Amino acid sequence: MLNKLILLRFLVAVLGLMSLSAHAGWALDSERSSLHFVSIKNGTTAEVHNFAELKGTVGDDGKVNLDVYLDSVDTNIAIRDERMREMLFEIEKMPTATVTAQIDVASIQQMSEGSIGSKDVRLTLSLHGQEQGFDTVMKIIKLADGGVAVSTEEPLLVEAKAFDLAEGVEALREIAGLSSIAIAVPVTVNLVFQVAD
Repeated sequence: MLNKLILLRFLVAVLGLMSLSAHAGWALDSERSSLHFVSIKNGTTAEVHNFAELKGTVGDDGKVNLDVYLDSVDTNIAIRDERMREMLFEIEKMPTATVTAQIDVASIQQMSEGSIGSKDVRLTLSLHGQEQGFDTVMKIIKLADGGVAVSTEEPLLVEAKAFDLAEGVEALREIAGLSSIAIAVPVTVNLVFQVAD
């Protein structure tokens, strides 16, 4: 009888671990996710833009990968979008930006439904052939369906020079006839990850 009880507990533990592993991965819900950045021209005029196409995953090992499709840049002005694709991002050579990170999946899974937490995260942004790390704090909300909503608590400040984009910014300034375009932009992300199939 004792042996059967021990075996039963062992099987329950194994099944629990298998279930945890099976639901450890998440896939980005692109319809409910967004990435915005703010540009400032002529010293005082700020405009909010976004990238419409994102794709991402969180693996059961905690590896985060977010792909930003640069040709989906949306500034609400078609000619400006075209110029940014060609003159700034050079999408024919470098069509995507990638954000990677490593997180503690188990601690997020242990969060109760509807709870909110903050996590220190080291992000790495690969853009235009260059790479830079950012230490930031992400707000995490555990969703009812087992997924998570993740957002930046503070904007990330992305410097054009760090990604070899300063010349592209200057080219945009000249062709648009502006007195200035800021070479650093605040970036915010709001991401929703659902349990992967």
